[in-house]
Amino acid sequence: MSQVIEVKSKNRRIAIIIIVCFIIIISIVPIIQLLYELSFDKALQEFDLFKRTPTVANLRSYEDTLEDNSVVAKTIRPWYQWVSTFLINQGNAEAVIGKDGWLFYRPSLDYIISPEENFYREFGPKAVIIAFNETLKEQDVQLILLPMPGKASIYPEYLSDRYDESLGPPVNPHAPEFFQMLRSKGIHVFDPADILWQGKVESQVYLTQDTHWSPDGLKLVANHLAELIKTKNWFTSDKSYYLQSYQVKRYGDIYDMLNLPDVKGSYNPWEIIVEKVIDSDTGKPFEPDQSSPIVLLGDSFVNIYSHKEMGWGENSGFGEHLADQLGASLDIIAINDGGPTTTRETLARRPDALVGKKLVIWQFATRDLTKMDSQWKIVDIPMPKIQPQPEKPVVEEDDSTVVKAEVLIVSNVPDPNQVAYSECLTYIKYRVILVEQGSYNGEELLAVFWGMKSSKLMPPASFKVGQRHRLVIEPFDEHPELSHIMQADDTEDYENIPMWVVEYSSIDENE
Repeated sequence: MSQVIEVKSKNRRIAIIIIVCFIIIISIVPIIQLLYELSFDKALQEFDLFKRTPTVANLRSYEDTLEDNSVVAKTIRPWYQWVSTFLINQGNAEAVIGKDGWLFYRPSLDYIISPEENFYREFGPKAVIIAFNETLKEQDVQLILLPMPGKASIYPEYLSDRYDESLGPPVNPHAPEFFQMLRSKGIHVFDPADILWQGKVESQVYLTQDTHWSPDGLKLVANHLAELIKTKNWFTSDKSYYLQSYQVKRYGDIYDMLNLPDVKGSYNPWEIIVEKVIDSDTGKPFEPDQSSPIVLLGDSFVNIYSHKEMGWGENSGFGEHLADQLGASLDIIAINDGGPTTTRETLARRPDALVGKKLVIWQFATRDLTKMDSQWKIVDIPMPKIQPQPEKPVVEEDDSTVVKAEVLIVSNVPDPNQVAYSECLTYIKYRVILVEQGSYNGEELLAVFWGMKSSKLMPPASFKVGQRHRLVIEPFDEHPELSHIMQADDTEDYENIPMWVVEYSSIDENE
């Protein structure tokens, strides 16, 4: 009997030790986080749970934020990824490890095997592309689609030794039929997959550790597209440019997605030569021209060598080289992750957007055709108005425009963990209550805020309908340095001119 009691007592002690160890293990991470926040005078993120309505989406976002901000996770995660990458050749949700140091963007691989119904889904690309073409035709403007293939479609040999290259580029088997359907509707589809596939024999047409094309790939497509456009009577070749070569060095955006520790010898930055396009008349770098009869709509494939924030140089992108090949000015609207919809929304917000236009080139990534969360919205571009356009809101020099306004519509800023970019602007529609300072004409206001910075959601991402704010504003088009950044816009407001919010503060309902 005493032996039984002794065994039970021993088992009880073991159970207690296991429970205590378990409690310590699950408690140590939040304790370390709490001590870190207190030591460095940081906001206690644990209380953020009570700042938003407890919906499923908000709770999931709160959980993701805790994981992202965890000092323990930030320390351990890069080393865990390093082990996964170099010992078992495993990437993550965004990055796929290829051969010989090549990295691939997972959504581009998903596109290749996406089912046919994704092309024809509700709120998908088919109806949107056809409707946009009809809108352009009504105003005597032509459309060229430029669907950019992912790197996996051009360099499958760095994913598998078994791919038979005699088959040509591995694209989604339903894409040719989809493109042919668009052509049957009178839409010109300029698919560069075969051009890039053949061009890779002469030079590398995609970057090894980045999602995007190389300078050689970019220029190859620009040359072929320019040859097509030159056969039409859409523009006058009256400009001349020259090229200025320089070197840039960067790891690449897919490498960034891996979030590896800075360990020498794991991956190395790539140094490439890019060519800046210089206007021969002014001696200054190329600048987009809104008066050009040709407008290029695009995403990061257009932006990559145009904006220094992307790390691969500036004034050296696809639009610049297309203008050089055409010998003409070029209008450009390019927004990261904005190919399917945001660029068309930006175009639609211009007064008399299509007046003087002859051609719209619409570039987007092929993965957006089948990616279920890619937003394809029908955007109507009104016919030119006979009446004079409302004047642009006046902001006095050396003075600020300050308004009190109430939130009407809030855009949904994407989860930082689900997008490839670390920054996002968000559009919020307001009812204007009072203009306290300066001049603003209009009962409604379309305000633009930072919705995400450094992969962290900013307060405007959590604004609620009915909240009131005091806003210091100025025209958004005075900030061209922001024009390429990813945008969240659910307002469907193409009448009001977007205004950049310089400062804001909450106000009481009684103010």
